[in-house]
Amino acid sequence: AWMFDVTPEGLKRDVAPAGNKRILIVAGVLAVLAIGWYYRGQPTVRVADVPAGEVGSAKPASADSPASSDAPLQKSIAVLPFVNMSPDPGNQFFSDGISEELLNVLVRVPDLGVASRTSSFAYKGKEMGAAEIARELKVSYILEGSVRKAGDKVRITAQLIDAVHDRHLWSETYDRELTDIFAIQDEIANAIVSALRGSLTTAKAAPVVKVHADTENMQAYELYLKARENFIARRDLSETTGMFQRVVQLDPKFARGWEGLAAASSVAPSWGQTDRDYFVLARQAAQRALELDASLSMPWAVKSQIIGKTWPIDFSGQLADLDKAIAADPRNATALLWRGIAWTKLGFFDRAIADIDRAIAVEPVYLNAIRHKALALLLAGKEEEAIALYESGFTKGFVYSRSENFIAPLLARGHRGEALLLIGVATMAPELRDAVLTKLDHPETPIANVRALVERHAADPEINSATGNLTVSHLYLWLGDYDAVGTSDDRVTTTIIHWDRYPPSFRNSPAMKLKLEKMGVVAYWRSKGFPPQCRPVGDKDFTCD
Repeated sequence: AWMFDVTPEGLKRDVAPAGNKRILIVAGVLAVLAIGWYYRGQPTVRVADVPAGEVGSAKPASADSPASSDAPLQKSIAVLPFVNMSPDPGNQFFSDGISEELLNVLVRVPDLGVASRTSSFAYKGKEMGAAEIARELKVSYILEGSVRKAGDKVRITAQLIDAVHDRHLWSETYDRELTDIFAIQDEIANAIVSALRGSLTTAKAAPVVKVHADTENMQAYELYLKARENFIARRDLSETTGMFQRVVQLDPKFARGWEGLAAASSVAPSWGQTDRDYFVLARQAAQRALELDASLSMPWAVKSQIIGKTWPIDFSGQLADLDKAIAADPRNATALLWRGIAWTKLGFFDRAIADIDRAIAVEPVYLNAIRHKALALLLAGKEEEAIALYESGFTKGFVYSRSENFIAPLLARGHRGEALLLIGVATMAPELRDAVLTKLDHPETPIANVRALVERHAADPEINSATGNLTVSHLYLWLGDYDAVGTSDDRVTTTIIHWDRYPPSFRNSPAMKLKLEKMGVVAYWRSKGFPPQCRPVGDKDFTCD
């Protein structure tokens, strides 16, 4: 899995035109959020055909049926980051990459539950025993090992531990040429499946895993692993994009290289990169990846996000691409979350929550998914449940960006201090802060020249400080200028504002209806059906409860 975050809907490091970072300060704790949207980039893996009945009706682990017990799943494993034993500490990317490659192979084994990369890699460098880690991850087996790379030679040591009974099931050391790297992955995966045969199937023979070498260019493969590691760490996305471009130059038929290029390009603008047309590059790379390997999942998800950059948004096309991404990989937590966000925008909250729950089942520590579930619950009117889920983040030491929707409910419950922190009044321009506080304390008091006031400070290069933590649209909303919300070019939270229950008069205002028409939401409703809380009024109007 890769850590993946994109604007406008995700948790991200917000960057102003001058490169400033938006930071949300809560209770004096500065938390810079770079929590990601995860997606998979795995080698082409398939379970070899076996005679009918040998494996029965085994299916890949699904996100639809998460375990409800605290006991470890009998058929479950965590792949811990392999230790870098190379003379060069800079080869850490290679040992991490091999660990992730093995994880992505094992995730395709029928009936084997595999802990997510995020969960497993959280234990990197920690002095904990396998049994303790397994208890925390609720798995029965641990795969750990080490990698030593020197030139074109590689030594990989792997061992499988039965953490429940505290015993080693299997271990092996592979001294090979680097060109054998895919064969090593194949051998390790099949050794694990063989060792777990009694747990996975009652058949005499365990299912056979085949790892396809999707590139023969080891220079391209090494650079791919390094670029992927840089992408996960969000190290200079302009440079990382260039690395992926070099990968596909070295091997133009390396589908995962194109997939990585699509991924890096699609998020680069949200991290302040403006040195090229990244969205065009992302679209082209995603298309090329699918031409080379139609079984890939993430290129479809990337294409769906590119659709969302152009108004009116083709929601039907966006959802169709996300459907294809999820069909290709039902465990693609990023695609599940993105489809949930699309349903939230369109007002189908039950569908949104169902998809986001599936994402969380795959990635239990997927904080962005948890945030979006809280938001969907809030907009659906389930405020107590939403606020409890939202505030649970503070106890874990992290905070969320894009928290505007929770401000009014918190104020209504008397949590003024927390609401003011979310607004960011401490960093606002004084006259803007005075206007916001006046409106909070006296909602009936009109604020003069709202548009001029907001534009004066929104145009400031220090926009993230001058406007606190509020988007331009939310400033207009809070200060009472509905028409300005409808005509503003702030595309980040428009439909989220539409579903806000505070103030209730805004939901059916002419300005917001115009915005939804321009955005493409109403066109989708008229084509596919309105959400439960809305209904058409004649041929050109609608209303929502």
